[in-house]
Amino acid sequence: MLVNNRISKEWLVPKECTGQSVRDFLIKRGHFSRQLWKKVRTEGCVVLNQEKVGSRQPVQEGDLITVYFPEESQGATMNPVPGPLSIMYEDEDLIVLNKPSGIAVLPPIDKSKPSIANWLLAHYEEQRLPVTVHIVTRLDQFTSGLMVIAKHAYSHMLLTKKEKQISRYYQAIVEGQVAEESGEINLPIGRAEGSIIERAIHENGKPSVTLYNVAESNLQYSRLHLQLLTGRTHQIRVHMASLGHPLVGDTLYGASETELVEGQALHCDRIEFVHPWTKEELYFSVDTPHEWQSLVVTD
Repeated sequence: MLVNNRISKEWLVPKECTGQSVRDFLIKRGHFSRQLWKKVRTEGCVVLNQEKVGSRQPVQEGDLITVYFPEESQGATMNPVPGPLSIMYEDEDLIVLNKPSGIAVLPPIDKSKPSIANWLLAHYEEQRLPVTVHIVTRLDQFTSGLMVIAKHAYSHMLLTKKEKQISRYYQAIVEGQVAEESGEINLPIGRAEGSIIERAIHENGKPSVTLYNVAESNLQYSRLHLQLLTGRTHQIRVHMASLGHPLVGDTLYGASETELVEGQALHCDRIEFVHPWTKEELYFSVDTPHEWQSLVVTD
């Protein structure tokens, strides 16, 4: 709910919560983190049956609790820049968008180029929303496809608490003919030595699991369907390179230079999750980039 340009949420107290304090109700029933509760208490407002109350106020069955969340700072490094957002779905809590390849999710340090974040801020400005950008599922600059964005801090907290319940499916085109029709890559990933960008298979890295199956292939290329069971930086890129099949165009991980695609041939084509507030099951899918159509022909 948006009231006087402030994000708010309402809860009707059930019988089993009678006697709880407002604070305990919101932490247990609203799944507030203690950090969020502290920010709401100091910068926002909690209303019980249309009267402002303190955190220790007990609640009764049928009471209506309304939380008005604090206005959010956009941050000094990000400015609104109008841009062509391809929005697949939007409500008061989240956005699902189809990101094109070639644009970064966050602005570069020198602010020389716009980003998805800049475009989102301009979109929020049009809606007069006092919020900043909350990325839930991030994509690399040259990865295209579906992304989930939380529209306020509470939604972001709920979505990231349950990020493992967001199922993300990708398509990729890799170099060479992948021998196994399907497989599981379970190899830990960490930072590559001497680099702040590149990742590598590392025994002390974080557990990382990718599932794949081959959709079509020839001696030169293979098109794969992939699912992330974990969400490490560059996970698909690193895992496929570890098999000797780097993504087409992914020179960072050993692929040959090519003009067939811009950056690496990786696209998030499907995403599934449960809405953090309505509990509705959401499903979205998008086609792969048109320039992929001539890359793979099955032998």
